Order: sequence, then structure tokens, then C-alpha cells
Amino acid sequence: MSTAEVTAVSNRLPLKESGRTVFVALEEVEFLEAAGNYVRVHAGTEQYRVRETLTTFATRLPGRDFVRIHRSVIVNRNRIHELRRSYSGKYLITLVSGKQVTLSRSHRQYLSNLKEPF
Repeated sequence: MSTAEVTAVSNRLPLKESGRTVFVALEEVEFLEAAGNYVRVHAGTEQYRVRETLTTFATRLPGRDFVRIHRSVIVNRNRIHELRRSYSGKYLITLVSGKQVTLSRSHRQYLSNLKEPF
């Protein structure tokens, strides 16, 4: 995992790390998770650590494709494989990679954003 900085985006995220810039295609990003004052960007088998809050980072993402599903998780709805409701009112989201994240009850109002047609 590397520390990275983010600048403005179009269809790729430029992530600065170790004196170089890595460009990650937005369609490869599965989800982002908060880790204190950092964001972990999960893209394919790679993870990048960005020194920025999740709220600030979210302003750089296209709202149509990226949906906040938890106070500490934003998911790329194009990478969702399955939604499964749990007994507690939460939803378990399985991504294309097989990783799982939870849609919290407090963010349930965004469930329709995950289901709407592309």
C-alpha cells in the first residue's frame, strides 16, 4: 500500500506516489474506504492510500457511478455483483472481485441509486 495524493479527474484517478503518478481507471475502482485522515482506494488487486478525507475525495468522483453506502465506504455501483438484505435492515454488497461491503441502515435511502438502470 502506498501513500498518494489526488488531483482533478476525468475518467482516471491520478494518484501521486513516490515521485511518480499512477493513473487508475475509474471503472477499475471497486470501492473506497476511510482510514482516519486517509482514503484507501481499492482497484483490482491494488490498494492506494491517499492522504485526504473520504468526504473531500468524494467531490472528485462522478456521483452517477459512485455512491456512499456507509459513513466510511463509497462503492462503484458498476462493480456490484450482488445485493443481499440482512435481518438487521442492512444490505451486504458483494463486488465483482468477491469483496464484500455493508450498506448501513443510515444510508439505506441510497439503495435506489444502486439499483437504478445504468
